[in-house]
Amino acid sequence: MGPSAPRPATGLTSQLRAATRGTHDHVDGAFPEGLDSPTAYVRYLQAILPLAQWLHHAWQPDWEALTCWHAPARPQQLRADLARMGAAPGAFQSSGGAISAAEWLGASYVMEGSAMGARLLARDLDRLQAAHPHVADARSFIDSHLADPRRWGRFRQVLDALPEADAVAALRGARRGFGLVEHQLDAMEAPA
Repeated sequence: MGPSAPRPATGLTSQLRAATRGTHDHVDGAFPEGLDSPTAYVRYLQAILPLAQWLHHAWQPDWEALTCWHAPARPQQLRADLARMGAAPGAFQSSGGAISAAEWLGASYVMEGSAMGARLLARDLDRLQAAHPHVADARSFIDSHLADPRRWGRFRQVLDALPEADAVAALRGARRGFGLVEHQLDAMEAPA
């Protein structure tokens, strides 16, 4: 008997990853050299801010089971880091009206997933601040992602435990979350 083919991942996290791969690749492609300049770092902060603001504004206090994933300080951290970099945050455009808890959790997948990459981004910032010391004072958002290295694993468990009936809403949230970041990046690329 020959080796068996790898089994496809069936958890909701894997489904969200597969369904958003194109947009995720487009967002990652906006930073082909990582955060290699103050301009790239500002673009990153400005791109992720609309998602952080949407997650904050869409949050409902009665989602008590999800409280540990609500990070109300994130938008302010991003705005403070941008200010320390001498940049404006840009305008916040709402992504629509009320959403379900599952959709919010799907959008949080985008933010929580960015925390997984924070170690790479922190290394970029370490190199960047050697030539641009002011970057050291503009790291509150990235550094907050590094505070709990097990957070992503716990988040995946919660997401993968969602009932199948919530999968469509979670997928819609993940697409909207990536869409906000992608839209912001595209808007920054558009000629003035």
